[in-house]
Amino acid sequence: MAWAGWGGFGYRPATKFSETVLNTKPLISAALAAALSSLTSLPASAQSAKEANPAPATAGKRELVTRADQLPRHTHTLSKLPSEMLAAPLAELKPLGAKLEAELLADLAAYDIQDTPTLREFYSALATLAQLRGDWAAVPGWTAKARALQDKVGGKLSSGITTDLLAQQQLEKRDTAWLQAEVTRRYAALPWADVQDHVKSAKGGLETYNPDLILGAVKNQLDPMAKNGQMVLPSGMLQMIIGARVQKELLTPNKAALVAGLQTVIDANNKTQARADIWTPRTFAIPADAKAQTVVVGVWDSGVDLSLFKAATPPGLAFDPEGKPSQELLRSLGEAQPRWPQLRGMIKGAMDQRAALDTPESQKFRAKLSSMKAEEVKAFSEDMALTSLYVHGTHVAGIAVAGNPFAQVYAATMLWPAKTEPDKPSEARSKATAQVYAQMVEGFKKAGVRVVNMSWRYGPSAYEGALAYHNLGGSPEQRKLEAQRLFKIERDALRSAIAAAPEIFFVAGSGNEDNSADFEEYIPAGFELPNLITAGAVDPSGSETSFSTFGKTVVVHANGFEVDSPVPGGEHLKLSGTSMASPQVANLAAKLIALKPSLKPVELKALILQGAERQLGADGKPGRVNLINPRKSAELAGLKL
Repeated sequence: MAWAGWGGFGYRPATKFSETVLNTKPLISAALAAALSSLTSLPASAQSAKEANPAPATAGKRELVTRADQLPRHTHTLSKLPSEMLAAPLAELKPLGAKLEAELLADLAAYDIQDTPTLREFYSALATLAQLRGDWAAVPGWTAKARALQDKVGGKLSSGITTDLLAQQQLEKRDTAWLQAEVTRRYAALPWADVQDHVKSAKGGLETYNPDLILGAVKNQLDPMAKNGQMVLPSGMLQMIIGARVQKELLTPNKAALVAGLQTVIDANNKTQARADIWTPRTFAIPADAKAQTVVVGVWDSGVDLSLFKAATPPGLAFDPEGKPSQELLRSLGEAQPRWPQLRGMIKGAMDQRAALDTPESQKFRAKLSSMKAEEVKAFSEDMALTSLYVHGTHVAGIAVAGNPFAQVYAATMLWPAKTEPDKPSEARSKATAQVYAQMVEGFKKAGVRVVNMSWRYGPSAYEGALAYHNLGGSPEQRKLEAQRLFKIERDALRSAIAAAPEIFFVAGSGNEDNSADFEEYIPAGFELPNLITAGAVDPSGSETSFSTFGKTVVVHANGFEVDSPVPGGEHLKLSGTSMASPQVANLAAKLIALKPSLKPVELKALILQGAERQLGADGKPGRVNLINPRKSAELAGLKL
């Protein structure tokens, strides 16, 4: 069973929590990616889609690429373990870097890639390789290409600035005082309202930079992969190793100057007025004495503490990682239970960090990562993965039923694993997952569930990464096809199960990778069905969050920034992500049903879309954000609030 990554949290344990190492994204991998990508010199998701074996370009014609699996795969044989390469002289890595650069350029020549995030990653990787060979004058050209492809205004203004300044520092032999001053000057000249999240996120990523943290992540994730594959690694993993080694060279002497320069900019804007909250006035609560009927809301997630809510009858259905039924509607923390208070704070800190919030929790989180020893990485990563699985479903449930005294919760629990090593993909496992999907939807039908929230998603890269980790599936191209085959078993089963329940309204979260759900073939986010809608995330001002995944199926947006909701035990936390946006849409659907039970899913979808309001983009024209307006949708349904 693939761990279908959440739409909410900024890292994803086990099999599909992808984008960084092996298409997996445990917390530590996310921290590694944050430290590197904060300089915009290594792709945040240099994974299988980019592990390309360049096909010869035909003169004047390039092959059209609209999906990640259409790019070819590519591998390299290493002479030493990835963790050992982190200590190797840069000169030792240059021959490998030259091969990678040739491959990337060949791919760009051979393929007409239609996905801008993927192109950005190509250009960012080429900037890293220019750094490796010491061609500092070439770096700004690649960062400019990547910057031009940014979809969001903050990224278009600020991405690559730090990378360019580091290149200029090396080229002109400048000291750290110059670097600090230039960081302040360049970022201070940008409109704060547009770039504040990027500036704060960059500072936070730099503060967590810790060579030991990266060493521990590489030892725990890439070294086993290299050993399993007889020292053969996909190109994306080699890109990550080279990027980590280059950053070690650049960040170690310059970290303090970079952080100080960014902090000066932040301090100068501390009193800037917050953007107006346009979200809260759109929402409404149903009074307890309203003429309404019970509505059952399914929370298809990692488990729910039903003691905090009105539970449905039956209360739910749960399956373990092998697809076998379980009695655990809320997973146990097991031996991590005594650490729950500390881990709860770390989860909040991780989410605040991803949301570019400088809170006491995010400060503790950064301090923890920046001081962590390599041997501590795996245990901490798995603790955090388990804790986030423990927290996620309950937090989502709280959002889905907030302000609705007529809502009951049905816990549709997937007991996804929390270990850093991915499970071995197989046809039997995928068929078991397919059965789980069918059984879960049947459970919804029997329980009278009217609305289901799904704050998770995954694509074929989940299996491609896991196959590569275990050296299964044959050659890289064969592995790609096998991953697609296994993914198709699950995709078709999930689509069929949802389509066969036209009386139930399903809501999916788009994802948190700032990428295209279409290109990555995410499910369920990429489904186009009459009874399903996919949501992206905005902040309370209606601005698209920096992390929100987009695509043609992401047709509405809702607040997914610092959303307050309970976690197991009843304490409230404010968390951010499309996992928090999706249940806002489910919340609206459930309220409409409670007040007007005759509404069918197709009618609900129409009311939500008709009530949504297209927000203006940076160019002043209607943009990508289509912000739901619960009050307006209720009025369109003929309801008086």
